Amino acid sequence: MKKNFLLSFHGDSTLVLKFGELIDNETNHLVHSLIDKLEGDFISKSYILDIYPTFNNIVINYDNLLIDFEALRTEINKKILLYLEDYKPDLQRNNIVEIPVKYGGEYGPDLIDMSKQLKISEDKIIDIHTESLYRIFMIGFMPGFPYLGGLDEKISFPRLSTPRISVPEGSVGIAGMQTGIYPFASPGGWNIIGRTEKILFDPKENPPALLRSGSSLRFISI
Repeated sequence: MKKNFLLSFHGDSTLVLKFGELIDNETNHLVHSLIDKLEGDFISKSYILDIYPTFNNIVINYDNLLIDFEALRTEINKKILLYLEDYKPDLQRNNIVEIPVKYGGEYGPDLIDMSKQLKISEDKIIDIHTESLYRIFMIGFMPGFPYLGGLDEKISFPRLSTPRISVPEGSVGIAGMQTGIYPFASPGGWNIIGRTEKILFDPKENPPALLRSGSSLRFISI
């Protein structure tokens, strides 16, 4: 497979592999496939500290006392080229996590405003939101917070002009073409359309996060 990528240096101990500007299922699937291979080949090496994905990048933290940037870049570049020769996209979704959600009312205070501005009934917005199967592009912002790809553009909606001081734990929100879930109460500017009682992050569990980037998620209205 021919896929352009860029290897760049960030700070004094971070290498970033960038696979373009697009945030889509195909690029994110490639990122996670390559993460698995890189971890298999490099995570045990003493100079590698961590390897993790973002939307369309792979970030590698390394010990610059044990290897210099140019040597690592050359080594990673060779491996990525070999991986891409054999890479075959397989976008079949598995590991689907279902998230039960109470939509609207006190649980989704922004649903009514979205309905008015989009000129779509609240029930229809809920139907559209629950019909999609979402890919978990990455976990970020706070422990366990999933950034989900696959939102229907018909219910895309801009962030709040003034963020809330506190968004309740379990709140399900929409911001632009993204939808996500707040694992903890926190400030936030996403439009809140519902709430789940699912625990997304529990430090006493192993693993502590319910969701994993690269997996899929479906919302269920209850």
